[in-house]
Amino acid sequence: MAKKKLVRYEEIHNFPNVIFTQIVDAQTRSVDRKWSEHTFEKDQETVVEIGCGRGEYCIDLARRNPHKNYVGIDLKSDRLFIGAQKAMEEGLTNVMFVRIRVEYLVPFLEEQSLSEAWITFPDPYNRKESGRKRLTAGSFLDVYKKIVKPGALLHLKTDDPTLYEFSLESLAERGAKILFHTDDLYSATKELGDATAVQTTYEKRYIKEGRRIKYIRFTLS
Repeated sequence: MAKKKLVRYEEIHNFPNVIFTQIVDAQTRSVDRKWSEHTFEKDQETVVEIGCGRGEYCIDLARRNPHKNYVGIDLKSDRLFIGAQKAMEEGLTNVMFVRIRVEYLVPFLEEQSLSEAWITFPDPYNRKESGRKRLTAGSFLDVYKKIVKPGALLHLKTDDPTLYEFSLESLAERGAKILFHTDDLYSATKELGDATAVQTTYEKRYIKEGRRIKYIRFTLS
């Protein structure tokens, strides 16, 4: 591990806006921490970003929507370090981060029901023949269904056409209700709120390069 990453790995354990989990039992997919250990400053609806990376999206959402709480989920602690540090510097009390695998969210969250979920520019895993690692694969959709409230909105943003088509098929197989989808988000005439109002650094780069952003809004109940 590079020295910089090692330093961040050690420091992030002491961040007040980060829950850093370790696996306790791989069979039951349980970890050593619980969501209930953390309390937001305000008791209000909570939105999750799956695979948040450096937290740009959920931080921007938190700025725009102070009436909501946001939690960013990722496995890479050095990425979470950047997002958590930024949130602390800005004094954002309605956003926090959790270092955890997506598969472990159900036992971690216990009875917590999230009001909304964002999946923003996940790894498309196009080098693999199987799509089981993609965050819109059926096994992951089953996890999301258990952690969000019935009828909760879920959003996917991606620049990858293969992942976009795969996701539409995967959602249909799981009986999801697709409310809206487009393979060119910024040419859509429909008002899409945070889907178009918030852009990560990578998304801005993709747009500049001429890539079309794909978007799906759906429910799983």
